[in-house]
Amino acid sequence: MDTPRNTVETTKVRVNENGASKGWLGDNQRWWFDPSFAHAFSIFDLDSFYDATYFAEDHVRPETVTRYVDHVLAFGAELLGRPVTSVLEAGCAGGWFTEELIRRQIDVVAIEGTQSGYDRTVARGVPRSRVIRHDLRQPLALGRQFDMALCTEVAEHIECPFSSQLVQNLVNHSQLVWFSFEEPSTNDAHYHHSNEQPELFWINLFRFYGYRMRRLPVEVTRAIEDRGRMIFCGPVAAPSIPEDWSAAITTGLGGANRQSQVPPTPPLWRRIARNVVPPGLVKLARSLRN
Repeated sequence: MDTPRNTVETTKVRVNENGASKGWLGDNQRWWFDPSFAHAFSIFDLDSFYDATYFAEDHVRPETVTRYVDHVLAFGAELLGRPVTSVLEAGCAGGWFTEELIRRQIDVVAIEGTQSGYDRTVARGVPRSRVIRHDLRQPLALGRQFDMALCTEVAEHIECPFSSQLVQNLVNHSQLVWFSFEEPSTNDAHYHHSNEQPELFWINLFRFYGYRMRRLPVEVTRAIEDRGRMIFCGPVAAPSIPEDWSAAITTGLGGANRQSQVPPTPPLWRRIARNVVPPGLVKLARSLRN
């Protein structure tokens, strides 16, 4: 389904052309804030950024999907004191996590801002009633609360002025927010990452709404390929959660604690190239960079 949207004016930039990514910006890591850059301070059209080419293949390995949902549900159950039964997935992309959550009989509502991502999610077999096409840069009001809100690989993709709106959308719907982000200069500069911010940026935004950060163990973050760095706990949940909670619950996770032999997360250029660039060109790019 679609939610009503206000009339907006955005800048269209075709990042993918003829199956190849045209979005690389060299070493200009602060390009969005650089007045000399042609698209500095622009608000971008999501569908021109993330078209069908971008979603032609899944961006997450099946085993990572399984580990991710394992950990989400295990940590959520520990914090809630009961099993997780409902999840808001804010930015579901191609629906790989949505599909797995439904398979585990979780009441999930997935939000996706792009038409191609929405279509890909539905094509996976996710019911349309479970997916809402909505731009998370705008206010979201579903009129209900969820056990957890998941926001994975979204924060770095929205322009900086919308950061607080994203956070408000999350805290308005859950007392527990599973969150990931990208630090500045983590990746080569690319149009897709206009909002790489330090950890303190997000901690302070959530703190404004009364949410306290609880960091996920580094081995868990590695196991899920950086698709979760912390859980923010709201004013109702936070007082009952000890500061050292993560050390206490990394043991005893059973099947969820399968993170020992996990390779490092590949940089952004490799992750995107894997999906949109012919293999021969990928091999050439790697040889030039080595």
